[in-house]
Amino acid sequence: MPTVIESAVITAPPQKVFEFVSDPKRAPTFVPGLNRISNLSAPTPQAGRTWEFEFNWFGLILSGKSECKRCEPARLYQFQTVSGARSTWTYRCEPEGSQTRLTLEVEYEPPQNLLVRFAAQSVLDKMNTNRARETVANLKALLEPE
Repeated sequence: MPTVIESAVITAPPQKVFEFVSDPKRAPTFVPGLNRISNLSAPTPQAGRTWEFEFNWFGLILSGKSECKRCEPARLYQFQTVSGARSTWTYRCEPEGSQTRLTLEVEYEPPQNLLVRFAAQSVLDKMNTNRARETVANLKALLEPE
């Protein structure tokens, strides 16, 4: 599966960054194309928590279900989209002094009808890399003090 990795240093403690990225209801504010989150099965981050999503992947609307696979408070949050389009999203929060290095890694399986639209895997890979970069930049803007 193709993988994109983006990271940034955020002027915020790891716990604050973790709390933000581990709340699926906040994700539409920082993940470009994520239209909605619904039916969250548990209020707090934990392995096994599920939710439904609607995502606009470059004009292709995908709906499905996600499930948290790993949760290590203030360190790591990982979930998989288990229906819709298959993907694994991993957020790592590593302390760097009083700041946090946030790394987002997304492994994804592109739907074939999306590949046909762009005619090349390399074009889709570049677009997904840009989207991951924008996600991390949005988190930095939302979490850093003004």
